[in-house]
Amino acid sequence: MFDKIKYFWTMLILLSVGAWAEGGSADPELVTDGWHSHVISSGDSLSHIFQQYNVSAATLAALLRNPAIAQHLARIRPGQIVHLLKDQQQDLIQLILVRSTRESLRIQAQQPSGFTVVVDKKPVTTRIASAVGVIQSSLFLDGQRAGLSDAKIMELADLFRWDIDFALDLRSGDQFRLVYEEQVLEGRKWRDGPILAAEFIHRGERYHAFRYQDSQGDIAYYNAQGYNKKRSFIRSPIPLARVSSGFSKRRWHPVLQRWRSHKGVDYAAPTGTPIKATGKGKVRFVGWKKGYGRTVIVQHGREYQTLYAHLSRFVAKLQVGQRVAQSEVIGYVGQSGLATGPHLHYEFRVNGAHRNPLTIKLPRALRLKTQQLAAFRRQITPLSDQLAHLEPAVVVAKQTSYQADY
Repeated sequence: MFDKIKYFWTMLILLSVGAWAEGGSADPELVTDGWHSHVISSGDSLSHIFQQYNVSAATLAALLRNPAIAQHLARIRPGQIVHLLKDQQQDLIQLILVRSTRESLRIQAQQPSGFTVVVDKKPVTTRIASAVGVIQSSLFLDGQRAGLSDAKIMELADLFRWDIDFALDLRSGDQFRLVYEEQVLEGRKWRDGPILAAEFIHRGERYHAFRYQDSQGDIAYYNAQGYNKKRSFIRSPIPLARVSSGFSKRRWHPVLQRWRSHKGVDYAAPTGTPIKATGKGKVRFVGWKKGYGRTVIVQHGREYQTLYAHLSRFVAKLQVGQRVAQSEVIGYVGQSGLATGPHLHYEFRVNGAHRNPLTIKLPRALRLKTQQLAAFRRQITPLSDQLAHLEPAVVVAKQTSYQADY
C-alpha cells in the first residue's frame, strides 16, 4: 500500500510544470459542446487542472496506473493546451493534450475503468523553394530581402565559409542562388528544410554546394566536381580578429627587445575571446610552455600540427589525448607568457616545419570515390539546371512545389 501511495505522489511531482518559471495561471477555460480547454501556464500540474475542472482524484490515479499514459503526461509544458470532455456524471470521457502545431496526445476512457492513449501526428509534406539575391549592403539584409529566414542565411554562409570571408571580403554586386526544402503542414509552411543546392558568385567567380547522401548514408555538401565543401582546416582560429603581427623570419620582439623570427601569426582580440581548433585532431599538449604561456598544441594526423599560445585559460577539462572537432572551442584569449597585451599566437606546422598560416595552401577537401561520382552527378544535374534558371535580378523568394510523404 505504501509503495502505491509513494508512486502516486511521485507521479504528481513529475506531472508538475516547473514552478520556478515566471508567470501566473492562464485564463482557465473555453467551454464548447461539453469540452473544457485549459492553456497550461508555469506552475500548473495535472492534479491542479483536474481539481479546477472537477475531475476526480480517482480518475487521475487510474491514468497514472498506466505507465504509457503517465510517461506522456509527465511532459506537459507551458503553452500547451489540455482539452477535457466529461459526461453528465462528471466522469472523464476524453483528454486531448495539444503538444504542438503538429502533435496531440489523445486519451480515451475505456470500460470498465481503464484508458487508452494515441499520439496523433498531422502529416507533413515537402515542397521545393528557391531564392536569389544580389548583395547591396550585407548578406544578412539582402538575404532577408530575398525571403530567407535568419537561420537559412546562416546556413548559406556556413556552406561557403571556406571560399568567402563574409565579414571582410563580400562585395556589392555579388550574387547568391539557392534551392531548398520547406516542410508544409495543412497547406502552410511549417518550417525550413535543408538547402539542396546553392551558388555564390563572388568577384565574378562561381562557387557551388550540393547536398548529397553517399552510399554509407552520410550526408554532406560537395562542389560540382565532387569535393567536400568542408575542408580539413579553417583559416583562422578567431573569426573576424585583426592580425596584429604576421609571420616573419626577422621581427623585433617587444618584450625581449631583440630581433628574432616570428613563426606564427598574432591575432589581437579582447581577453576571454573564444579560440577554435582550426581542424579536427588530438590534443598533444595543454599547459604552460615557457614564453608561450598557457598553450594548446593539436596534432592533426601525422603531418600537421597547430599551436595556440598566450591563453588566459583552457576550456574546462581539456586534456592530452582528447580528440577535438574542427571549430571546437579549446581556450580563450589572454596575455600569459611573454606578451604585452591580449592576443592569440597561432602557429601552423607541416612535418615539424613552421609555415605561414595566412598563405599556406591548406589541404584539399576529400573527394567522392570514383564509383560514387556518377550517382552524384545524376542527382545534382536537375538542381544545377534549376540554379542556372534563377534570375539574379529577382530579389524576392520564388517558390515551386511538389508534394511528398514526410
